[in-house]
Amino acid sequence: MKYPSGHQFFMAVLILLTALGITSGCDSGEKMVDEVTGNRAVKQYHKSKKDIEKITEQQAERYEGIPDDEREDEKQ
Repeated sequence: MKYPSGHQFFMAVLILLTALGITSGCDSGEKMVDEVTGNRAVKQYHKSKKDIEKITEQQAERYEGIPDDEREDEKQ
């Protein structure tokens, strides 16, 4: 088995660091990193959870705003 020379190893590390620098240096790079690591799905989950809580609160307020007479009519 032949090991890579010092020059080849240095070039591989340099290319890897350049690729990481380019992808993390811009907004689309952050999105790509989030997609690969699964952080995007977690962020979407938390956003959806907050949205559902907000909708639940709005529905509760609407329900509280309905007069008792209308609630009794709906039950019958």
